[in-house]
Order: sequence, then C-alpha cells, then structure tokens
Amino acid sequence: MKAKIILAVFALMLAGFAVADDKGVAWEDLSQEQRQLLQRFEGDWESFAADRQQRLSNGASRWAGMTPEQRGAAQGRFRQWRDLPPDRQQLVRDRYRMYRDMSPAERRRIQHNYVRFRQLQNERRKRLHDKFRSMTPAQRDRLRKRMTDRRPKPAARD
Repeated sequence: MKAKIILAVFALMLAGFAVADDKGVAWEDLSQEQRQLLQRFEGDWESFAADRQQRLSNGASRWAGMTPEQRGAAQGRFRQWRDLPPDRQQLVRDRYRMYRDMSPAERRRIQHNYVRFRQLQNERRKRLHDKFRSMTPAQRDRLRKRMTDRRPKPAARD
C-alpha cells in the first residue's frame, strides 16, 4: 500500500517534467530564485545532460511556487522515497514507466480506481488490502489479469 501511494506521488511529480531540447538550460537563464535553490550545482551545471538541467530547473520552479505546507509534504515524500530499499525504488521506477507508457484511457481507469479505493471506508480498504496480501502470487496474477481485462460497464437505464 505504501509503495502504491509513493508510486502515485512519484508519477504525479514526474508527470510535469518537460523534455529538454539538446541545448539544455544555461545557468544564466535560470531565475535568481532558481539559481539560489540550485547553487550547490553551479560548478557542475554545464557538465549536466540537457534533460537533467531541465528537470532541475523545473523542480526549482515548482519548489519556489509551493507554500510552506506543500514544501513540508514534498520533503516528507522525498524522505519516504530515500528510505525505500534500492529494490523497492527500482520497482516504483518500473511501475511508473509502465504507467507512463499506458494509453490515456488506461491511465484514467487506474486513476478512477485509485480514487474509488481511497473513498472506501478505512475498514473496507483494510479488508481488501489484507485479502490481497493473503493471496498467492498466482492468485494475484489472475486477479490482475481479470482487472486488466475488465471493461467499463454500460450505464444502467432506469
């Protein structure tokens, strides 16, 4: 469950990243606030790949626009990420790549199901979680396959 939440947060964080052009971002083109936030990278900035410069630039812009509460929440998520063992971090990265490569319809379906799950009463969520955890890997695979093969049902007519 914790990994799923981290995955969702990580996916949302990464979703805003733009693809950099071949030139990257010149240090001089960063705003004063971005340069201040990224000052520890100044000496190495020109050696960074263009996409890394773009990611850092975008991240600094987002950080600058956050409220103190949002920054605290982001720091907490980063601590959670940092504290994950490397194999769990890789699992999250792999699942994010799978999510990113899905069709928009599939991503909407997953988002919708996630929201539905979060809206369940805590006790119901815990029962579903415990039931899933008690399944064998083969049972989990069959359930995942059934859920993947599911199609939205047509709306009922009154």
